[in-house]
Amino acid sequence: MKRQAQQGFTLLELVLVIVVVALASVPILGQFSQAGQSLLLNEDIQTAGQLAQERAEIVLALRRDQGYAAVPTGPTSEVLAGNYTGYTRTLSVNEPPLGTGCAVGATCKEVLIGVERGGSPRASLTLLLVDY
Repeated sequence: MKRQAQQGFTLLELVLVIVVVALASVPILGQFSQAGQSLLLNEDIQTAGQLAQERAEIVLALRRDQGYAAVPTGPTSEVLAGNYTGYTRTLSVNEPPLGTGCAVGATCKEVLIGVERGGSPRASLTLLLVDY
């Protein structure tokens, strides 16, 4: 009887494959941690944008319901709590506006809204309220 030749991998070949796969996986696994950090930052930016929009809608509702004069000028700041702990929202209303853009014969207020988290700016919004 003839013996059939055995086919397969030697132990040395298996060890080499394991080492190569381990070395190749290190940079790939590093990308997963960066992706997680990027997702958290994107979530912060989206939340900050929604908080800025919320404040803008409050200012516009005040203007609509009580009139142009009801929107007070000057800066205000609020530290948010609850689900938004760590966020700080600032509102600055300037009259006359710092830049140009107010129509001739009209009175304007520039509304600047900023949202920060951990001291880093995450979102900003600028509005121009006009009283004809």
